[in-house]
Amino acid sequence: MKNLQRTNPLLFAVSLLGIFICAGPFSLYAKGQEDVSPSQNNSHPEVRVVKDSEGQEVEIPWEVTKAGPVIGAFAQITQVVSAGSGKISAAATQNINSYFKKVFPDYIQSNSGNFNATSVEELIASETQVAYGPGTIFSAEQKEQLRKAGVAFVPINNVADVAGLCQSFQIVGDILGEDAAKRAAEFVTYYQGNIKAARDKTAGITDTEKVRFLSIFYSANAYATTNGRDISNEYIEAAGGINTAKNYLGGAAGNSLTVDAEQIVQWDPQVIMTSNQTGAAAVLKDPALQTVSAVKNGRVYVCPYGIYLWSVRSGEGAMLPLWMGTKMYPDRFTDINMGEVVKYFFNHFYNYDIPAAEIDTVLAGDASTAMTR
Repeated sequence: MKNLQRTNPLLFAVSLLGIFICAGPFSLYAKGQEDVSPSQNNSHPEVRVVKDSEGQEVEIPWEVTKAGPVIGAFAQITQVVSAGSGKISAAATQNINSYFKKVFPDYIQSNSGNFNATSVEELIASETQVAYGPGTIFSAEQKEQLRKAGVAFVPINNVADVAGLCQSFQIVGDILGEDAAKRAAEFVTYYQGNIKAARDKTAGITDTEKVRFLSIFYSANAYATTNGRDISNEYIEAAGGINTAKNYLGGAAGNSLTVDAEQIVQWDPQVIMTSNQTGAAAVLKDPALQTVSAVKNGRVYVCPYGIYLWSVRSGEGAMLPLWMGTKMYPDRFTDINMGEVVKYFFNHFYNYDIPAAEIDTVLAGDASTAMTR
């Protein structure tokens, strides 16, 4: 080295300068982030703000990688807007069926502990960053417990109508980030497009020509229905039907209304949709319902069921107006192939290449689910 300095001092100086320049930035970073403010160290802040369904601002982490949807429908929404990218760290596990796990294998990994999002303790244990769903799920005390543990809670309260469900998609999309927000907007466009398509196909049908339609939930040998305050009423009307139970105020059965055979006979629906196959069989065999038009004419159908029942607060409900239209007015929906509708939905929104046999299973409905919401 001494010989080098003596024979070429300029080269030696340049070499030292090069070493200093290359080492400089790494040395600065090695000093530790405690010497660098977040605004200097990151391209974005650590937190951001989203709005809940009431327009109230909620502070959440900038990047949400662990989410806790507190109802089953929101687990489905989460998977749609996040493109099945493993965001769910806790869920309403009682509503997560085996088919959900088959369609979304990422869920098995992201919630490997099978944490239940309706439990404050399990939400915290799962290290969930943001939980969301109806505000009534948790008490004020429980929400404060979540806050102190660093779990943000975003209330999403309106899932009773189409506008509310669209808003729910958008809020969940906002929570999960820019790409998710774009997918949420795309889904809302699809959803509203199907409703418009059904309305367009049934436009011009007079009230006297409209088909009388009844939705029946069947469980424990009892019937229940929903009135005009339920989201399914919008689907029925979009598809050109009359909800015979629209103004019904019968006894409450969970989120549905109990109804007896005598009342069903009085309504005389021309088409009946049941929540499960067991219910359809019960309606068709019920001696008290044999005079009902839908029973006499064999127009009792089972509501489709993929990873969630279509007729409730479900993203799959986006397909229901078209399905209802094919059952009430088959001559007006000749261009609608429900098998193709299901295939597109699963491929595009679930990123799942659904086999033909599974399409048939979805359209056949569930065997005996008692779920009413």
